[in-house]
Amino acid sequence: MGFKNIKRTKEKVELISLIDMLFILLVFFLVTSFVIRLPLQERSISIPTPENRPGRAQIVIQLIDGNTVFWLDETASAEVRNIENRMGYMSRSRLNTYIVGKLVQKYTIPYQEFTEKLGNLVHTADKNPDHQYFVMIRSPDALPYVHVVNVISRLTKTSYNNINFGCVGGSLKDIRDCNSIRTVTEVDSYGNRRNNIQIDF
Repeated sequence: MGFKNIKRTKEKVELISLIDMLFILLVFFLVTSFVIRLPLQERSISIPTPENRPGRAQIVIQLIDGNTVFWLDETASAEVRNIENRMGYMSRSRLNTYIVGKLVQKYTIPYQEFTEKLGNLVHTADKNPDHQYFVMIRSPDALPYVHVVNVISRLTKTSYNNINFGCVGGSLKDIRDCNSIRTVTEVDSYGNRRNNIQIDF
Protein backbone atom coordinates (compact mmCIF):
# COMPACT_ATOMS: atom_id res chain seq x y z
CA MET A 1 0.00 0.00 0.00
CA GLY A 2 1.48 3.29 -1.03
CA PHE A 3 1.53 6.39 1.20
CA LYS A 4 1.64 9.94 -0.06
CA ASN A 5 4.54 12.00 1.19
CA ILE A 6 3.40 15.21 2.92
CA LYS A 7 5.73 18.09 2.28
CA ARG A 8 6.30 20.16 5.37
CA THR A 9 7.15 23.84 4.84
CA LYS A 10 9.42 25.44 7.36
CA GLU A 11 7.91 28.28 9.40
CA LYS A 12 9.68 31.58 8.68
CA VAL A 13 9.88 34.66 10.88
CA GLU A 14 8.28 37.73 9.29
CA LEU A 15 11.28 40.06 9.22
CA ILE A 16 9.37 43.06 7.79
CA SER A 17 7.12 43.40 10.84
CA LEU A 18 10.06 42.81 13.17
CA ILE A 19 12.10 45.59 11.55
CA ASP A 20 9.14 48.00 11.79
CA MET A 21 8.74 47.22 15.47
CA LEU A 22 12.44 47.68 16.19
CA PHE A 23 12.40 51.05 14.39
CA ILE A 24 9.41 52.28 16.43
CA LEU A 25 11.06 51.19 19.68
CA LEU A 26 14.30 52.91 18.68
CA VAL A 27 12.50 56.21 18.00
CA PHE A 28 10.62 55.91 21.30
CA PHE A 29 13.78 55.39 23.34
CA LEU A 30 15.62 58.22 21.57
CA VAL A 31 12.82 60.71 22.30
CA THR A 32 12.48 59.52 25.90
CA SER A 33 16.21 59.80 26.56
CA PHE A 34 16.21 63.37 25.17
CA VAL A 35 13.37 64.43 27.49
CA ILE A 36 15.07 62.87 30.50
CA ARG A 37 18.24 64.86 29.80
CA LEU A 38 16.32 68.20 29.82
CA PRO A 39 16.75 70.36 32.93
CA LEU A 40 13.92 70.07 35.44
CA GLN A 41 12.84 73.68 34.78
CA GLU A 42 12.30 73.03 31.07
CA ARG A 43 10.41 69.79 31.69
CA SER A 44 7.85 71.40 34.01
CA ILE A 45 7.48 74.70 32.17
CA SER A 46 4.23 75.83 30.62
CA ILE A 47 3.97 79.02 28.58
CA PRO A 48 0.49 80.56 28.42
CA THR A 49 -0.89 82.33 25.39
CA PRO A 50 -0.23 86.09 25.54
CA GLU A 51 -3.27 88.12 26.45
CA ASN A 52 -4.01 91.78 26.94
CA ARG A 53 -6.80 92.93 29.23
CA PRO A 54 -7.55 96.60 29.96
CA GLY A 55 -6.42 97.84 33.34
CA ARG A 56 -3.62 95.36 33.89
CA ALA A 57 -0.18 96.49 34.91
CA GLN A 58 1.60 95.77 31.67
CA ILE A 59 5.33 95.26 31.30
CA VAL A 60 7.23 94.57 28.10
CA ILE A 61 10.56 92.80 28.55
CA GLN A 62 12.59 92.88 25.35
CA LEU A 63 15.69 90.73 25.72
CA ILE A 64 18.44 92.27 23.60
CA ASP A 65 21.39 90.03 24.42
CA GLY A 66 22.80 88.31 27.48
CA ASN A 67 23.87 91.64 29.02
CA THR A 68 21.14 94.22 28.27
CA VAL A 69 17.35 94.31 28.44
CA PHE A 70 14.74 96.84 27.31
CA TRP A 71 12.21 97.13 30.17
CA LEU A 72 9.03 99.06 29.41
CA ASP A 73 6.39 99.47 32.12
CA GLU A 74 3.47 101.80 32.78
CA THR A 75 5.75 104.52 34.17
CA ALA A 76 6.93 105.10 30.59
CA SER A 77 3.42 106.24 29.60
CA ALA A 78 4.08 109.64 31.23
CA GLU A 79 7.23 109.98 29.12
CA VAL A 80 5.31 109.15 25.94
CA ARG A 81 2.46 111.52 26.81
CA ASN A 82 4.97 114.31 27.46
CA ILE A 83 6.65 113.75 24.08
CA GLU A 84 3.28 113.66 22.31
CA ASN A 85 2.35 117.01 23.87
CA ARG A 86 5.68 118.66 23.04
CA MET A 87 6.26 117.16 19.59
CA GLY A 88 2.69 116.93 18.32
CA TYR A 89 3.59 118.96 15.22
CA MET A 90 5.62 116.01 13.81
CA SER A 91 4.18 113.52 11.37
CA ARG A 92 3.06 110.26 12.98
CA SER A 93 5.93 108.23 11.54
CA ARG A 94 8.59 110.73 12.68
CA LEU A 95 6.93 111.01 16.08
CA ASN A 96 6.97 107.21 16.46
CA THR A 97 10.67 107.09 15.62
CA TYR A 98 11.43 109.87 18.08
CA ILE A 99 9.39 108.27 20.89
CA VAL A 100 10.96 104.84 20.44
CA GLY A 101 14.45 106.36 20.32
CA LYS A 102 13.88 108.18 23.61
CA LEU A 103 12.37 105.11 25.28
CA VAL A 104 15.19 102.82 24.16
CA GLN A 105 17.76 105.34 25.39
CA LYS A 106 16.09 105.69 28.81
CA TYR A 107 14.78 102.18 29.52
CA THR A 108 17.58 99.95 28.23
CA ILE A 109 19.19 98.57 31.39
CA PRO A 110 22.04 96.19 32.27
CA TYR A 111 21.16 92.63 33.25
CA GLN A 112 21.93 93.16 36.95
CA GLU A 113 19.43 96.01 37.19
CA PHE A 114 16.96 93.87 35.26
CA THR A 115 17.16 91.07 37.84
CA GLU A 116 16.55 93.64 40.59
CA LYS A 117 13.45 94.88 38.76
CA LEU A 118 12.17 91.31 38.45
CA GLY A 119 12.66 90.82 42.18
CA ASN A 120 10.79 94.06 42.93
CA LEU A 121 7.94 92.99 40.64
CA VAL A 122 7.57 89.65 42.43
CA HIS A 123 7.69 91.43 45.80
CA THR A 124 4.99 93.91 44.69
CA ALA A 125 2.80 91.07 43.41
CA ASP A 126 3.11 89.27 46.75
CA LYS A 127 2.08 92.43 48.60
CA ASN A 128 -0.98 92.91 46.33
CA PRO A 129 -2.59 89.47 45.90
CA ASP A 130 -5.80 90.99 44.47
CA HIS A 131 -3.94 92.65 41.57
CA GLN A 132 -3.13 90.86 38.34
CA TYR A 133 0.12 91.68 36.55
CA PHE A 134 0.82 90.91 32.92
CA VAL A 135 4.31 90.61 31.45
CA MET A 136 5.13 90.21 27.76
CA ILE A 137 8.53 88.62 27.18
CA ARG A 138 10.06 89.19 23.75
CA SER A 139 13.21 87.39 22.69
CA PRO A 140 15.26 87.43 19.47
CA ASP A 141 15.51 84.12 17.64
CA ALA A 142 19.30 84.10 17.93
CA LEU A 143 19.29 84.41 21.74
CA PRO A 144 19.53 81.07 23.62
CA TYR A 145 16.16 80.16 25.13
CA VAL A 146 17.74 79.66 28.57
CA HIS A 147 17.50 83.46 29.04
CA VAL A 148 13.71 83.28 28.63
CA VAL A 149 13.54 80.30 30.99
CA ASN A 150 15.43 82.27 33.64
CA VAL A 151 12.94 85.14 33.40
CA ILE A 152 9.96 82.80 33.60
CA SER A 153 11.40 80.97 36.60
CA ARG A 154 11.67 84.29 38.45
CA LEU A 155 8.11 85.32 37.55
CA THR A 156 6.63 82.02 38.76
CA LYS A 157 8.02 82.46 42.28
CA THR A 158 5.03 84.53 43.40
CA SER A 159 2.98 83.34 46.36
CA TYR A 160 -0.40 84.02 44.70
CA ASN A 161 0.39 83.28 41.03
CA ASN A 162 -0.88 86.74 40.06
CA ILE A 163 1.82 87.46 37.47
CA ASN A 164 0.65 86.29 34.06
CA PHE A 165 3.12 86.20 31.23
CA GLY A 166 3.40 85.44 27.55
CA CYS A 167 6.38 84.80 25.30
CA VAL A 168 6.81 85.87 21.69
CA GLY A 169 9.72 86.11 19.32
CA GLY A 170 10.95 89.52 18.31
CA SER A 171 13.88 91.88 18.43
CA LEU A 172 14.41 95.49 19.42
CA LYS A 173 14.41 96.33 15.71
CA ASP A 174 10.75 95.27 15.54
CA ILE A 175 9.91 97.82 18.23
CA ARG A 176 11.92 100.50 16.42
CA ASP A 177 10.01 99.70 13.19
CA CYS A 178 6.56 99.53 14.82
CA ASN A 179 3.58 101.07 13.02
CA SER A 180 2.61 103.24 15.98
CA ILE A 181 3.36 103.76 19.65
CA ARG A 182 1.05 105.90 21.76
CA THR A 183 -0.59 106.22 25.16
CA VAL A 184 -4.10 104.90 25.72
CA THR A 185 -6.32 105.36 28.75
CA GLU A 186 -7.77 102.13 30.10
CA VAL A 187 -10.29 101.54 32.88
CA ASP A 188 -9.83 98.50 35.11
CA SER A 189 -12.56 96.43 36.76
CA TYR A 190 -12.51 98.74 39.80
CA GLY A 191 -13.19 101.84 37.68
CA ASN A 192 -9.66 103.21 37.98
CA ARG A 193 -8.32 105.03 34.92
CA ARG A 194 -4.74 104.30 33.94
CA ASN A 195 -2.52 105.33 31.06
CA ASN A 196 -0.74 102.52 29.25
CA ILE A 197 1.47 102.36 26.20
CA GLN A 198 0.07 100.64 23.13
CA ILE A 199 2.46 99.38 20.46
CA ASP A 200 1.09 98.33 17.09
CA PHE A 201 3.39 96.16 15.04
